[in-house]
Amino acid sequence: MKKYVPYITGFLLLFPLLILIYKSQVLKMSLVPQMVDDVWDFHLSIRPKGVVNSFSFPVPKSGQGVRVSDERFKKQNYTVFSDSNTADSIVMTWTSKTPIIRRVQYSARVDVKPIKYKVTKDTTDSYPKGLLQYLKIPKILPEDEEAVSLLENAILEKTESKTSAIRKIYYYIEEEVQRNTAIKTIHETLVTGKGSPLVKAKLFNLMARRQKVPARVVVMVRLPEVKDEAKAKIRFTFANEVFLNNRWIPIDTNRGHFAERPDSFLVLHHNYEEIEKMISRKNVTYKIIAERVRVNKFNRKEYRKEVAKSDSIFAKVSLYKLPLPLQAMFTTILLIPLGAIVLSLARNVIGIPTFGIFSPILLALFFKETSLGFGTIFFFIVVLIGIGQRYVLDKFYLLAVPRMSIILTLVIVFMIGYSFWSVDVSFISQKHLSFFPIVIVTTNIERLSIMIAEEGVFSTLKTLIGTLFISLLTYAMFFIHTLEMFMFTNPELLLTIIGILILLGKYKGYRLSEFIRFRDLVKQRQLKDEKRS
Repeated sequence: MKKYVPYITGFLLLFPLLILIYKSQVLKMSLVPQMVDDVWDFHLSIRPKGVVNSFSFPVPKSGQGVRVSDERFKKQNYTVFSDSNTADSIVMTWTSKTPIIRRVQYSARVDVKPIKYKVTKDTTDSYPKGLLQYLKIPKILPEDEEAVSLLENAILEKTESKTSAIRKIYYYIEEEVQRNTAIKTIHETLVTGKGSPLVKAKLFNLMARRQKVPARVVVMVRLPEVKDEAKAKIRFTFANEVFLNNRWIPIDTNRGHFAERPDSFLVLHHNYEEIEKMISRKNVTYKIIAERVRVNKFNRKEYRKEVAKSDSIFAKVSLYKLPLPLQAMFTTILLIPLGAIVLSLARNVIGIPTFGIFSPILLALFFKETSLGFGTIFFFIVVLIGIGQRYVLDKFYLLAVPRMSIILTLVIVFMIGYSFWSVDVSFISQKHLSFFPIVIVTTNIERLSIMIAEEGVFSTLKTLIGTLFISLLTYAMFFIHTLEMFMFTNPELLLTIIGILILLGKYKGYRLSEFIRFRDLVKQRQLKDEKRS
């Protein structure tokens, strides 16, 4: 059997890794559910003004920094279709045989990520035909033409690169043009030095195109920072994009972002000129609501859909098919083998002593189910009870089972006392009370008392510290949520853990603690060898 051990171990280590590669590269599945910190439930309600049988409105589209999923429409008697005039924007159109008099609804799950680029010197002289529309200079009044020319002569140099010119235009508008929502035209902005977010974006757009850099005004919504803000109406805001370094670079002169867009802004359309009439309050009334998804750090529901779409064997054996209570249970249980690896390393390779074999892992689970503060205090109280009862109960010369029963009763008395105390103290929670501490406490007190009698207090304290150290280390690992979800999503990694444990079990060398323990003996042997030589 020994000759097959290397092959079995190699299979256990490599087979799960091959499954992970197959999932990610062939089935195109994520190895963990997507994070929901920046995932939003986006709701759009629109109603056209006047008597119309068809109208259009921009909606989010998946692209750089944005992922749209689970789109839903309340069609009623309407026909809904999408029109993507550009690669990065989409417009939905609602049509009906009868006039549309009711609001139409659009909902989606939107995952927003921040984007940031490094902009270098751009020397592009020609652009593809698709970008030529973004070089057309908007018509302005003759006096505004003269004012813009004077401004360009003041802030720009004739020999500088396009990137440098764009930076200077950005800094001028961001710093010198004050925000004033009452200013609606470029003419007023040039005269007063003030402008609304849309006018500032239009001025930047104008000046960028005059420098022969493709530019456009983008339509965005600012996602609410506070939960209560989601109930308020979200209105459109505006920024810019310029084509530098062969890509569209986001620029926001209203909020001071150059070559970056934070995840608090969602772009609805990348060209304001195309949808100006669509979003005008003269033509439609709209209401936008965005609510951050806070159910879980990882979106299990969306990942379950992703697994089902894979149409593979993993869709049939996935833990995501289990009821939610069982999923919560296995999320914790699958961490126990990882704790076993930590324990095996600590005991067999490092040489840290512990109470029993799995006591540190049980303590770590106890800390996770309650809290670190409560669990640690409870643990040390248990130690005091264990030491105290040893000196008291030994005088009664009791048998093992009655003695353990008395310890169990003392633990329950302590829990009752804690309950009464926590009622009077408002900031103390009672959620930590459960049956689980009784099992942990009773077992550890018995082992503690036996070890004190057999090996003494000093040796017991060393083992106590070792147990607590490994418990805290395992507890810290249990709180790595990405690792938790990675194990739950890919339970085949349990085979890899078995392979690692086989390798640890085959280790028969010196423990690290033994080098410290026998260092004096090693020094004596070295001295003898030196004398002989």
